[in-house]
Amino acid sequence: MSPDFDELVGSDLEPGERARLERVHELLVAAGPPPEPPRTSMELRPRRRRGAALAIAAALAVAAFALGAALVDGSAGRSVDFVVSMQGTPAATGAAASLRVFDLDDAGNWPMELTVEGLPPADSGRPFELWLTRGGELAALCGGFLTNDDGSAVVPLNAPYRFDEFDGWVVVQEDSETPLLST
Repeated sequence: MSPDFDELVGSDLEPGERARLERVHELLVAAGPPPEPPRTSMELRPRRRRGAALAIAAALAVAAFALGAALVDGSAGRSVDFVVSMQGTPAATGAAASLRVFDLDDAGNWPMELTVEGLPPADSGRPFELWLTRGGELAALCGGFLTNDDGSAVVPLNAPYRFDEFDGWVVVQEDSETPLLST
């Protein structure tokens, strides 16, 4: 029986992070345990046991490293400055997003990663856009993106703006001002 995902991670994760970890968990469960070593009738001598123990320890270290690498995404090495949570509006109930804003780069840009769940592709085929708002109005475009058929996306974006000049974030469909996700 595989370990229960909810017991492993708890319930205090953001939807995008939870979905990412659940995909990794499913892959690990699908891979199953390593194969059993062949059994022999010969008893290993003490020196061989020590070598076998070292080989097993090395294999476990490699497996732990691989698991860690699988759990870390493309933002490795970057420090998150802050996270913005977004919820679906009445125009996109059930949708949610998490925007991780990384530390300001040397050129003055804010690298970001938007994780979206539950926002199906637009019937028109047009992309979605992430905007900063001022006074409830669209003020500064941070980039566009498409979602998968299941309504998910993980998108690198950028904002070369001073955030203290804005009061919120929204996601709209291109050529529309109707918020689908907002802070």
